[in-house]
Amino acid sequence: MERKHIDADAALREVARKNHITVEEVRKEIWLAIIAAMCDPDPAIQRVWREIPHAGDLLTPEDFITYIAKQCLPQ
Repeated sequence: MERKHIDADAALREVARKNHITVEEVRKEIWLAIIAAMCDPDPAIQRVWREIPHAGDLLTPEDFITYIAKQCLPQ
């Protein structure tokens, strides 16, 4: 089976288009959800968040989308 390329920017644009909002509004909402979820004090939850790969100091919506999408692909 051919692996699909994961394009987080395209996903953000599609969500924005379907919801009649800007890409920045989508990014902001995802960012707020990430922040809220990362505040869970459970060590197991914190470990999962630390395991998500990201290039910079902070996890971005694009990092999160790419990670989750890859988890959905057949191994």
